[in-house]
Amino acid sequence: MNPERIAYWFFRLNGCATITNFVVHPDRRGSQRTDVDVLAVRFPHRAELLTSGEPMPDHPVFNSDGRIDIIFAEVKHGLCRLNGPWTNPLDENMQRVLYAVGAFDSQRVVEVAQALYHQGFFQDDAYRVRLFALGERKNDAILPAAVQLIWDEILDFIYKRFTTYQHQKAHHSQWDSTGRQLYNLASQRTREEFVETVRACMQVHVDTRQLPQPNPGQRNHD
Repeated sequence: MNPERIAYWFFRLNGCATITNFVVHPDRRGSQRTDVDVLAVRFPHRAELLTSGEPMPDHPVFNSDGRIDIIFAEVKHGLCRLNGPWTNPLDENMQRVLYAVGAFDSQRVVEVAQALYHQGFFQDDAYRVRLFALGERKNDAILPAAVQLIWDEILDFIYKRFTTYQHQKAHHSQWDSTGRQLYNLASQRTREEFVETVRACMQVHVDTRQLPQPNPGQRNHD
């Protein structure tokens, strides 16, 4: 399990349509200019299990204000940060990715890009565009409106989603190997064991201590 796949599942479980490794290609022949670790789009009326009368609550960072969310997420093992290509206006990479996504008329792309370069945030009547930085710890020097999420918070959400809705999520043969592994770990371990195991797999603050093997007949919940 690598951090980008964990990030993908966090956004997916929160109702986002996601693309990983969204590449920004050069204008002419040559190497790629940069890439977005996770590109996510989330619609404002998203609801799962609404017909049951008890819809799944998503992470508060996705609370809808009626706009379509567009998220560009950078994923790190350590300190939350945004790569140079996303913070240097002279590179014009933000414009390129906005053109590729296609949400805004080409005449507005520069306006949106400048807001993202300087604040990490843009919104109008239809869209809320945000830069996310995912990592082990928050960064005081990051753009003021960029959203920072640390791995403990992300993994805690994933664990609670899979344990609270274990039966609803039980049939998942179509999921990728990371999703199936996360579900199985959450089903068999305490929250602390789940977080420690996944962090070790991600090589984030690896703890080499041997974890106790779970008793198949028992489950612990926080």
